[in-house]
Amino acid sequence: MEIWLKQEGKKFRFAVIPAEYELASTSNNTSVNINSLGEINLLGKRNLKTVSFASFFPKRKYYFCQYTGFPTPKESVQIIEEMKDKGILRITMTGTPVNMECTIESFTWGENDGTQDINFTIELKEYRKPKVKTVEKKEVVTNNIEPVDTNRTAKEVKSTTYTVKSGDNLSKIAKNLTGSSANWQAIYNQNIGVIGGNPNLIYPGQVLVISV
Repeated sequence: MEIWLKQEGKKFRFAVIPAEYELASTSNNTSVNINSLGEINLLGKRNLKTVSFASFFPKRKYYFCQYTGFPTPKESVQIIEEMKDKGILRITMTGTPVNMECTIESFTWGENDGTQDINFTIELKEYRKPKVKTVEKKEVVTNNIEPVDTNRTAKEVKSTTYTVKSGDNLSKIAKNLTGSSANWQAIYNQNIGVIGGNPNLIYPGQVLVISV
């Protein structure tokens, strides 16, 4: 097995393979109690995977080192710290399913003997780029409402009802039934419960009360 960290063209290979590693994969499920059923499990989305292992950076070439020419312990620590600070990288562990973009969540290291080797523990967490859905805004084409003509006097008519026909708009209805398209606002106010919040949107079959 080989363990590699790769980030923006920079590569780092661990010289000493850890005795063991741990891959954690959990799901965000929720247990709830329902009176008639008892406890049930509501399935959620999976959480981010984590990989952790412990080993050491060797000061000299041991027989179990995977390759020669590896960085010194201090150089290795510096490389890992720089990768951690930069953020996203990729970990690859050949011969295992571990091959993913990740971030270094924790990196603990230190010396505990006279060999000048540096022991370390590292934990990496999977990185998933958030996907943002974009919604295309559709343009709604509506009938144009004629501006209010303040110079004309609205014609008063008795209360009546009118059934909207195809091609109608409030200005047209006001003009035909009251003599002035300026009365569209009054008709709308009287029928806002039928028309709704947009006076430009009326539909065939709607019954309007006309009392202007």
